Amino acid sequence: MGKRIVSVLLICILMLLSFSGCFGKTKAGEPFSMPITDEPTSLDPQIADSNAERLVVSNCFEGLVAVNADGTLRNGVAESYTVSDNGLVYTFKLRQDAHWALYSGHKALLGENYADTFDITVYAEDFVFALRRAVDPQTGSPDAYLFSAISGARSILAGTAPVNSLGVQALDSFTVQITLDYADDNLLYALTAPAAMPCDEQFFALTNGRYGLEAGYTLCNGPFHVSSWQEKTTIKMVQNEDYNGEIEVKPSSLTLYYNEDASKIPEKMASGNYDAAFLGKTQFDAMEDTSDLNVQALENTTKAFVFNQRNSSLANENLRLALCCAADLSDLSALGENIQRAEGVVPPYCKIGAQAYRQEGQRTKLPSYDAARAKQYFEEALLELGASSVELEVLCTEEDNDFIRQIVQNWQKVLGVKFVATIKAVSQTELEAEVADGNFTVALYPLTASSVTTADFLESTFSTGNLFGFTSAEYTALLSQIRTSVSDFDALRTACMNAENYLLQHAVIFPVYYQESYFVTSDDTKGIYFYSSGDYVYFIDATKK
Repeated sequence: MGKRIVSVLLICILMLLSFSGCFGKTKAGEPFSMPITDEPTSLDPQIADSNAERLVVSNCFEGLVAVNADGTLRNGVAESYTVSDNGLVYTFKLRQDAHWALYSGHKALLGENYADTFDITVYAEDFVFALRRAVDPQTGSPDAYLFSAISGARSILAGTAPVNSLGVQALDSFTVQITLDYADDNLLYALTAPAAMPCDEQFFALTNGRYGLEAGYTLCNGPFHVSSWQEKTTIKMVQNEDYNGEIEVKPSSLTLYYNEDASKIPEKMASGNYDAAFLGKTQFDAMEDTSDLNVQALENTTKAFVFNQRNSSLANENLRLALCCAADLSDLSALGENIQRAEGVVPPYCKIGAQAYRQEGQRTKLPSYDAARAKQYFEEALLELGASSVELEVLCTEEDNDFIRQIVQNWQKVLGVKFVATIKAVSQTELEAEVADGNFTVALYPLTASSVTTADFLESTFSTGNLFGFTSAEYTALLSQIRTSVSDFDALRTACMNAENYLLQHAVIFPVYYQESYFVTSDDTKGIYFYSSGDYVYFIDATKK
């Protein structure tokens, strides 16, 4: 009897210990999900451009180096690398157990015996082929400029040299050497971009121009691989069982769910449909209870007056300058508490390398409130337009309505009876739709940085084809200067400042205040992280309670 009692006690103790180990801890092998609002057109890393495309690439491919949650770098396919004393030669030694992920969907392309006939090893040549594709003008890679410091890249990008002249070579099966024309502070981070992901030339050729267009025409070497892709429904990625990187792959799968209506995402996040999501302020504020969420605030949005330059009146620079100088922003209390006046176009979230873009003491050329100068600009605009008066409609969200009413009253006070403005307050969704369709003259609009990179924000928001009808050969030249400065962070900061100041001096945009958006994850999860932007959310280390 005594032994039996002891045995029962031991069992009870072991059970208690096992349960205590479960409370507050997480486990691997779980499925994860996240919403997307755009439909990929291709999963080819060299041409990945949209949010969803880059999100897939960041989880299904691995480059020479990879990025950690804190933004530091770790080994990827390369187990080590060296840099020459002059900073011009990078030599990467690859691990020999890096593998492509094969699955049954590859059977149609590779044949019945694909598992026995296709070599799954990732070789140095796969990186050489990928980087040549990235800088080939025919590929049209959005990341091509990141590699402009590599020897021969600029000539290739200009179409004056063949792609095989690029300074990237395989010294042997597991050694990649990259030679630069000049030192590049950003090269290692550039090698984490989608376009630097490896590409097997044999597999690429077999797809006959369909590489990345279906799950079965995509070959992945990262923590996960694409197993199914249902148009405008889901993209499912499952664990790559042949992955042997520095970090163990924790989740069993990752599924991206397409949401045509982004306003539904907060509700789905709150109900546990998703494990992670990026939410705008309006979406986040709509959530009644966020206690079950891990919340990371990102000051990545600049709320600004934008002017539709397709409108004949707003195409006039003097009219835009008049509106900027007549806007008194000394009192932002109508917007709520703790509102920070914007110091420029670029939000605080953006960086140059690992440093904040806007340094202490850096001043932008923001138009200041000046009633006399505003009146002068307005009179000059009327003369140039051949008009006796100007009538505008200001589009805003309902939450900004009181503030806009205050601004409009001051505009009319300063500019006089020849200026008339009305206000149209709509929901955030309606505001975005109206601006996207060009149905506005002036709008208080959120400009959100989808990337931590300052250069990306200045280019994606204001380059050719922007929402505001803004075109300028001078600004295009300033963007070119940014692209040619990516390898020198000091020069890059100066180039970005020049572009930002151009937008302000010519009243292309008038910044008002900064606003936060939010990266949220379920409180039941751990290890989901993002680097740089919503395009790069990593699930490799994710676990659940």
